[in-house]
Amino acid sequence: MSRSPLSLIIREENHRTLRLSSAPGWKEKRVPQFTEDNLRRIMINPFYAITVAPQLTAEHDPAMSEAEWVRANASLMQRMGTRQWLGHLLGALESKDDVPDERINPFRAVTIDPQFAAEHIPLIEREMWVDVNALQIRDMGTEEWLNQLLNVLNGDIVTAEEVGVASPLGGSFAYGTPGKYSRQQGKQKRRKKRPK
Repeated sequence: MSRSPLSLIIREENHRTLRLSSAPGWKEKRVPQFTEDNLRRIMINPFYAITVAPQLTAEHDPAMSEAEWVRANASLMQRMGTRQWLGHLLGALESKDDVPDERINPFRAVTIDPQFAAEHIPLIEREMWVDVNALQIRDMGTEEWLNQLLNVLNGDIVTAEEVGVASPLGGSFAYGTPGKYSRQQGKQKRRKKRPK
């Protein structure tokens, strides 16, 4: 039986948490409490691999709906291959000229949170981000992954507070300031947009 990388990470995190929970003073150590959703949003987040072009964070009326963007990109991904599409996505987010189809750019469907344009040193290589997310797409399904990507780009990021390791200064993992809206607001937004 094959296990996804995410399930192995969660199992290891849970095992580590169980071992630490029996140690004296374990709560003082601020052991992160990752859920499957936290880990997915962390892995999907392109901030760890690139800096988004600042012009893509400008408020605007998107050219297409989120549902149209998801359908178009599911089709593009199937046609060009997952890894190639992911590479083009990163290029589009950086506003590089070699993106073969403008529909790949999520700016066409959402206003990207300005924190994604904050100058920073990437924490992982592009190829690693592509490889991890190719596996995530296989495990989650293309449309679910694309919807989750749009939510993350909209500011639905994992915060240190959310996993129980908030610093005294606040903030989010690798970000200087919290996102436009909290995780709870992100859940409410998704519920409103999805037809029943």
